[in-house]
Amino acid sequence: MENRYLAKTNPEKTIKEHTADLLKQYEILKQLYPNIMTKEEWELLEYAVKYHDLGKMNIKFQNKLYQKQGYEKITDQNKQEEEVPHNFLSPFFIDTNFLKNLYGEENTKIILSAVYYHHNRDKIEFDKIKMQKELIDQVKNFGEFYSINLKEIKPYSQRYLMIPDYLEDEEQMKNKKYILIKGLLNKLDYIASLNKKNVLIEETVEDCGECVAQKVKKQIKEYHKNNYREVQRYMMENQDENIIVISPCGSGKTEAALLWIGNTKAFYTLPLKISINAIQKRIEEEIKYHKVLLLHSDAYAYYLEHASEYEINSYDRARRLSAPLIITTVDQLFKIVFRYNGYEEILATLSYSKIVIDEIQMYSPELIAYILIGLKMITDMGGKFAIMTATFPPVLYDLLNELNIHYKRQPILFKAPIEKRHKIKIFKNCDFNIEEIKEKAKKYKVLILTNTIKKAQELYENLEGENRKLLHSNYLKLHRKLLENSIMRFTDRNINKENGIWISTTIVEASLDIDFDIVYTDMCSADSLFQRMGRVYRKREYTKEEPNVYIYDNKSGVPKIIDPEIYEFSLQELLKYDGNFLTEEEKVKIIENIFDINKNVKLKESKYYQKIKNRMQLLKEITPYRLEKSEVEKEFRDIKSVSLIPDTIYEALYNEGKIEEWETKLKGKIDVQEKIKIKEEIEKYIITVTDYYGLKYDREELFYPYSNIHRTRCIYEFNEKTLEGRGLIKQEQDDSFI
Repeated sequence: MENRYLAKTNPEKTIKEHTADLLKQYEILKQLYPNIMTKEEWELLEYAVKYHDLGKMNIKFQNKLYQKQGYEKITDQNKQEEEVPHNFLSPFFIDTNFLKNLYGEENTKIILSAVYYHHNRDKIEFDKIKMQKELIDQVKNFGEFYSINLKEIKPYSQRYLMIPDYLEDEEQMKNKKYILIKGLLNKLDYIASLNKKNVLIEETVEDCGECVAQKVKKQIKEYHKNNYREVQRYMMENQDENIIVISPCGSGKTEAALLWIGNTKAFYTLPLKISINAIQKRIEEEIKYHKVLLLHSDAYAYYLEHASEYEINSYDRARRLSAPLIITTVDQLFKIVFRYNGYEEILATLSYSKIVIDEIQMYSPELIAYILIGLKMITDMGGKFAIMTATFPPVLYDLLNELNIHYKRQPILFKAPIEKRHKIKIFKNCDFNIEEIKEKAKKYKVLILTNTIKKAQELYENLEGENRKLLHSNYLKLHRKLLENSIMRFTDRNINKENGIWISTTIVEASLDIDFDIVYTDMCSADSLFQRMGRVYRKREYTKEEPNVYIYDNKSGVPKIIDPEIYEFSLQELLKYDGNFLTEEEKVKIIENIFDINKNVKLKESKYYQKIKNRMQLLKEITPYRLEKSEVEKEFRDIKSVSLIPDTIYEALYNEGKIEEWETKLKGKIDVQEKIKIKEEIEKYIITVTDYYGLKYDREELFYPYSNIHRTRCIYEFNEKTLEGRGLIKQEQDDSFI
């Protein structure tokens, strides 16, 4: 058959057709966001698009695709040579003299490097990238499409290629122009390669003629008679600024963020996936803005479960950052700080977007370092950010200043809609009073919060016979979802008047919209403690004399989980208010006294501060393309974690035939989407643990290579009908399974 110079096989596309698809998406992007680059930079990007895949014309690549399609192979004269990846061959077609005369040597280097690195291939020595005669012989049919001068197809000089290990080139690879051209080339290539229809590189931010902010304004006008709250008015008036907003729970921060976003592409980040799902649903159902999508590690499973509510391409639109508003986790965006090959696609997109960071104080010191360095990269590219929180550690102002990140601080503290919600009582050097909790639970909805899963499980056992439930992270994902739905129904006073006890860990601090009457909690850092208080009298005023927040100074989880220095700083500050109401203004003052290096000079010596500073320094020194994307994702999700299936669950699945079904399908020839679907189904039966020291689990991975899924002998308890059971019990193991 005639050599069609294929680029793709599913569906079949020639290089010409695939490149034409990129150019269509290029025009869409240019029309929607014309000001993200100069006229010259748009021309450079177009040039890179036209030449990025021409290296695919080599015989070895073509024969690989021909074999997949069942076509007769092309005669290959160089049978002993291994295939050279096409991104290393495509620069042969670029006329460097022409480019240098037209755009200069620096821009020539940018184009060649963008094409050379547009895929993340195994490194190859430059002198092994040989010019192949076949490239000239086969390029003839492309002349009219690209106006290529065959005489100019020749080996390109290494001086036109950026090498990450060279200091000068490393700096140029961090240059805004290179990031934009390389990043948008990647974005165009991925979008054009999607099999599904109607996935655009970018979508208009308008939904039925209105952006998200206009929808919020309409809602406020309808329900609140144009009565904007302070924080909403402030954020709406500062749409062109990077801002840090400290505002109490229930003050309308979500609507305020959407008003700040205005008529702009945006990303809204939250610490926990269940919070993301809830806000995305709220924006769709209450605000009636339907161009919002969610993106996190379980997003594909979410879209499968809610398939009737979403377009078939919703997951791709979110994953490729095409939707105008995406609610997401920080790991999806801030992995840019590792500068892996491909990070430019995300950073280029963020250069013309706004990003909201909600509840920054909930992140670990390491994640805070990622966020701060990421914000530096984003603002240097032209993107905007808003940090919103009820309690902001002032030390972060100093770190932002050190990075020369411009931002605006609010002039006044915004008032809480309800001032009196929490009256605290602190018990020094003692633990929970079980009998008192039992009595309270007869009249009230009681929440017990512990710093460790082990302690939560022990309390659950001690309260046997009571109306109690348990929730922590060591349940199967499908069981955890049942428990999360149950705890929200329990605290919904419109449908449930029942009293009783729920025992949980830090996972409820900012993830669930729950409202208990009383909380008994282990002492912890003040910022975390205030989040826990937010689960009690959430939107109600508290008028009784007796406390509704009981805090126990028992050192639980110190130092393994809780930073001992921050714990002690927090305890000393809170003791000043023992037995009193704690207002939102006082909470801010406590956070300042702990986390302001001018008020607490010992903070600089704390592990909390040193972890942030040390991680920031490491990130500043990272060489582009040193880490693989897979390594970066492990870093964000905690490289020390392991995924487990309890033996009892594995045996039940095996007896149902599910194990054999999954493994057979995964080993067979199925498309990528089907593989993802199966892996998401497997994930329902997984528990991911980070603290697995001394834990007995089989070293052999299950289901597929690099799954990091193992069987464990640890006992697992859960009754799907009653929702009772301790979950995975790491201290108790059953050796009857082989």
